Amino acid sequence: MTLPAKRWTLPPPPASHSLPRDLPPAAVQVLLRRGIDTAEKLRLFLQPAQRLPYDPMRLRGMEQALQRLYRAVQHGEKVGVFGDFDVDGLTGTAIVAQGLEALGVPVVPYLPHRLEEGHGLSGDALRRLAAQGVRLIITVDCGVTSLEEVAQARGLGMDVIITDHHTPLEQLPQAVAILNPRLTGSRYPFPSLSGAGLAFKLVQGLYQLHGQPWPPGILGLAALGTIADLVPLMDENRFIVQQGLAELARTRRPGLLALYRRASINPQALTAESLAFQVVPRLNSAGRMSHALDSYKLLTTNSDAEGEALADKLEEMNRDRRRITEAAWAAAQEQVYQRPSLPPVLLVEDASITPGIAGLVAGRLAETFYRPAVALAARDCDLLVASGRSIPEFNMVQAFAACQDLFVRFGGHAQAAGFTLHRSKLPLLEERLTEIAQRELAATDLRPALAVDAEVGLGDLHGSLTQWLASLEPFGQSNPQPMFLTRGLRVLESRYMGNAGQHLFLRVRDGSHEWNALAFNQASGWAAAPSRIDLVYGITPDSRRGNGSLALKVADWQPSGG
Repeated sequence: MTLPAKRWTLPPPPASHSLPRDLPPAAVQVLLRRGIDTAEKLRLFLQPAQRLPYDPMRLRGMEQALQRLYRAVQHGEKVGVFGDFDVDGLTGTAIVAQGLEALGVPVVPYLPHRLEEGHGLSGDALRRLAAQGVRLIITVDCGVTSLEEVAQARGLGMDVIITDHHTPLEQLPQAVAILNPRLTGSRYPFPSLSGAGLAFKLVQGLYQLHGQPWPPGILGLAALGTIADLVPLMDENRFIVQQGLAELARTRRPGLLALYRRASINPQALTAESLAFQVVPRLNSAGRMSHALDSYKLLTTNSDAEGEALADKLEEMNRDRRRITEAAWAAAQEQVYQRPSLPPVLLVEDASITPGIAGLVAGRLAETFYRPAVALAARDCDLLVASGRSIPEFNMVQAFAACQDLFVRFGGHAQAAGFTLHRSKLPLLEERLTEIAQRELAATDLRPALAVDAEVGLGDLHGSLTQWLASLEPFGQSNPQPMFLTRGLRVLESRYMGNAGQHLFLRVRDGSHEWNALAFNQASGWAAAPSRIDLVYGITPDSRRGNGSLALKVADWQPSGG
């Protein structure tokens, strides 16, 4: 079996619009791809209305949550903040903990161990919190499906406030309050907040109740969680990330500053992309390789020495994470390539796949083969822990819900979900998921797709266009980095880069216009070294040349005429 070439999806001819006439044609195409076809829509996108952030009281359950929190503040109750172990969960935990601590509330942060405890509330965790005198638990990025655990918390004398953006079940836990914009009957104007975003809304509401501004720095944490969780960077999320990036650029958090240095990041040039690819993986490495509390401590410490030590620890864990991920990815690819044909959903299991990296493997499978994918890791001799990643045409959490009778537990989003399963039920699960995927994806072209915003010549990449593109940042889910296609480029120079020669540096020409092009992890098909190529690319700062220079960041290429 061979991997099919990516299909490049080109935009239709420009539709009628009322965008400003002085916009470069390529910028018009980029905006139309995002549904921005009027000057007013463009204005609101570039300069969000002052109504943001939305009033937290519009969230169903916020009034009940604040009433219970007000009692905790007044009486100095000890509050447990229980978060998930990924960056979205741990930043949200830090937001709630620091917001409460600034009001004098004693806080016990709790992040479960990924391998030993798994996702979500557990009986052991609840008993530990109760033993420490906790009388109120606030969940972050988890809890909306924890019916039994919330009942158990009540039996232990603890109230629970749930903040969770995951898809709820029909039956809800008997909590004091549940903050989730996806709840049936919700009237909150934006349903796609991250877990950290919801945590921010709770703190925003609490400080609004006290007539005080929210603590400085928590919007930066909310931006980190929002970027990490790949929620749409539109509407309120765009506001959170825009404002949070400014906070993160001037942060005084010693741990974050130390992590910036390890990642060779200039805070003044911070972008959503640099956070997503350089900071988030380092923060996630603790939860994947050891315990997420290390990353939590890095974000919240006030000690320069502790910040440096924790940054060193995360750097080492991130190197280990990359090494074992590559080994697991190689094993997963081998399993897929051994199949005579590609099924509509991919399930892989291997001893090299650990619970900490299963989501990374599933994500690469889904991206490479353009199919929903599930990577399974052994938790013990009987239980399997799985992480799934999907494609836009397939709702993964709905598919899992149709199989929920097979699971010990499950949960997640349309595009990212997970479960715990007894090994004996794996064959039946694979059979059911395959049937669901065959039905749901029957009319879908399951070739990897690459959306192109506009076909241009290199001469079109002038200053006004690149300035317009910069104004569209931050880029992310639902607002991806614009992609351009240029055909028939002459290759003036090519050479391999990287420790293993896995990257390419190209110098390309279109008429009288020349650009550097950087193709990361795309060197394997370059042996024939074509003299002319068609290139799909974004535009990125050229760190090799500096001084504001730009380069083409290659998304895909093929020989001209191929």
